[in-house]
Amino acid sequence: MNLEQWCQLDERIYVAESDERYRQYAGLKHSIKAIERLAEMKSLAARLFLENFEEPRELYLSSIESMADSSTKKLELKLYDLRNTRVVSRQARFNGRPVNWSSWRQYNSAEKDSKKRKAVFDEFVKKTRFVAPVVKARFDAIADVYAKQSSSKKKLDPLAGYLENEKFTYSQLMDFVKSMGRQAKKPFREALLGVSNKVLGRPAEYYDDFYFFRNRVYSDLEKHFSGIDPTAQVKRTLEGLGFDLSRIKIDAENRKDKYPSPICFFVQVPNDIRVLYKSESPYFDLQGCYHEMGHAAHATSIDPALDYWDRYGFSMGIAEIFSIFLERLTKNRRYLKSLGVTDERVLDELAQRNNFMELFFVTFYTANSIMKAEFWRKKLSTRQASDLYGKLLSEYVGLDVPGEYWMLHHILPDAIMYVPSYIIAAVRAAELEKHLQDRFGEEWWTVKEAGEEIRRFMRPGAKIELPAFSKMDASLFVNEIITSSSSSGKG
Repeated sequence: MNLEQWCQLDERIYVAESDERYRQYAGLKHSIKAIERLAEMKSLAARLFLENFEEPRELYLSSIESMADSSTKKLELKLYDLRNTRVVSRQARFNGRPVNWSSWRQYNSAEKDSKKRKAVFDEFVKKTRFVAPVVKARFDAIADVYAKQSSSKKKLDPLAGYLENEKFTYSQLMDFVKSMGRQAKKPFREALLGVSNKVLGRPAEYYDDFYFFRNRVYSDLEKHFSGIDPTAQVKRTLEGLGFDLSRIKIDAENRKDKYPSPICFFVQVPNDIRVLYKSESPYFDLQGCYHEMGHAAHATSIDPALDYWDRYGFSMGIAEIFSIFLERLTKNRRYLKSLGVTDERVLDELAQRNNFMELFFVTFYTANSIMKAEFWRKKLSTRQASDLYGKLLSEYVGLDVPGEYWMLHHILPDAIMYVPSYIIAAVRAAELEKHLQDRFGEEWWTVKEAGEEIRRFMRPGAKIELPAFSKMDASLFVNEIITSSSSSGKG
C-alpha cells in the first residue's frame, strides 16, 4: 500500500463516519452500531499508517489523534447518551418535555424565573456524577494511545500533539492565553455588573453563565432582528462575495435530542458540507448561523486537488478563523444597517453588549484553556480538574461557579484540547478583517474582489498563508473590546 492508496481508504471511512455522526447530532435516524464499526475501521486505518509511514508529519499526528478518538468511540457515544438520558431535570420542562442537556440552553433563554434556572443548574451540576467516570475513562484511554506512540527521543501526549499542530510551545500558549485573560478580566467585571443589573435587575450569580447571557443580554433588542432570516441573509452576503454555496446543506429544524450548539460537519471536503443549528433567540441565531456558515464557506473553498492532509488537516486555530471572521459581520454597525437595523440607539446598545460578550468570551475561554492544558500536563483526575476549574472561573470570570460545570460544557469533556483555538482564531479573525478593510474599504463585503481575497486564504487548506494577514497581534482585538461602545461598533 502506498500513501495515496492509504489516503483514499482513510477518506472513505471518514466520509461514512461523518455522515452517520451528522445524523446523530441532527436528531435523525442513525445507527450507533455503524458509528462504532466505522470508528473501529478508522482506528485500524490510523494504525496502518503508523506502522508503514512516518511522513508527512501532519498525517502522523492526525493518525495518532484519529486512533485515540476512534478507539474511544464507544465511550464518546456513551457520554453523548448519558448527557441526554441522565442529565435530565425532574421538574423543569421545555416544549412539553423534561429539560435535558440538549435543551438546557433553550430553556435558559426562555425561562424568566431565576430561581427555576438556578434549580436546574444545581440539579445538572449534581448529575455530572453520571458522566464523570466516562469522561475520565475516555481521556485516560486517549492518553494511553499517545503514550504508546511516544519514543525515547520524542515524548508525545495529547497536549504536545495539540501544541505541535498549532505551532506553539506550552509557555507561548499559556503566556498568550493568560495575557488575554488578564487584560479582559477587569473591564469584564465592570461590564458584568452594569449589564447584569440592566438585564436581571441584580448582580450576576454563578448560574448566569456565558450561554445564558449570550441569549438574554440581547432580549430587549431582539425585536429588531425578528424579521431577519439568518440563513437567507448569510447566503445573500456570501453569494455577493462570489461564493458557491451549492455544496452546503443547512438544517435549522428544532428536533428532540438535536445537538444544542450550532455545528458544521465537513462530511467530504470540499463537496459535502452540512450545518446544524436550532433557534434560541433571533440575534444569537444570526450570530450562530454566520459562524457555522464561515466554517462551511471555508471548507467548500478548499482546492479539491490538494493532498488529503492539506484538505482536512488544518489546525483548530486555523479552522476557527473564518467562522469567527464571518460572525464578526453580525456585530458590524455598517453591516447591520444594511440589514435594516438603523436606530443609532439600538446600534450603540448592541455595540456595548457585544463588547461585553467578547470580554466574557475571553475570560471564560481563558479559564477553559488553562484548565484543559493543566488537565493533560498534570494528569488530573476529574475531581482535581473541577477544583482547578472553579478557581480559574473565580479568578478570570469573577463568579464562584461549581467546578463540575466543565463536564456540562459542549467542548471541554469531549475534545482533547480545542478551546484555546477560539482565542487564537479571534485574534487572527480581527487581523483578517483589518486586512480587508485596508484593501477594499469599510464595506468590504460589498466588493466582489474581497471575496476572491478571502478565498485566496481559504483555498490552500492547511497551507494557508497566515503571515499575509496575521502577525498574531492581540492588541487589535483586545483594544477593540475594551474601548467604549462608540468606537467598537464597527465590529
